[in-house]
Amino acid sequence: MENRRIVLEHAMENFSKFGSKRFSMDELAQGLGISKKTLYKQFGSKEELVTQSLAFYLGKVKKDLDGYMRENPNDREPLATIIYIYRQGLTVLQEINPAFLHGLDRFYPKAFTLYNQFKRDIVWDICCPLIKKAQELGQVRSGVNVDLVCLLFLSRFEEAVHSNRTFSRNTAWGNSWTIWSSTTYGAY
Repeated sequence: MENRRIVLEHAMENFSKFGSKRFSMDELAQGLGISKKTLYKQFGSKEELVTQSLAFYLGKVKKDLDGYMRENPNDREPLATIIYIYRQGLTVLQEINPAFLHGLDRFYPKAFTLYNQFKRDIVWDICCPLIKKAQELGQVRSGVNVDLVCLLFLSRFEEAVHSNRTFSRNTAWGNSWTIWSSTTYGAY
């Protein structure tokens, strides 16, 4: 099981850095010091490896998020949890080359579906209820359409992060937060 974890981590690191289409199974096998045949024996196809490495990576992200939420329930400050999720999302996406996500869309539909489902789960199962809770607590204006805010957030997230790769994490965070908070709280 340890060897499988090492393969998945190495695969995701390289796929996300160079793009899943550009980084070959030969390069992956060479980097791991194993044969390509061993990779195919364990995973069957490159699509299966891309999908499983992405699932492994997203599982780690979700585990970190769940741990944060357990340790910091923020019952009276749900926006603090949303801010944490947003910052984590920016960090995670800035570590991934946009070519990787584009490659998923074009060449690895199972992995792309997995990625999109992960985003939807975070937005609709975690963030949306937190925003609604904040609205009940008076921390978000009552007239805000929370579902629309979540839909806009989901549709624009990668674009906000990858529109200018020279963004620092703080710049991307600041610009994105300004847009989100003005929508949620009203213009200052």
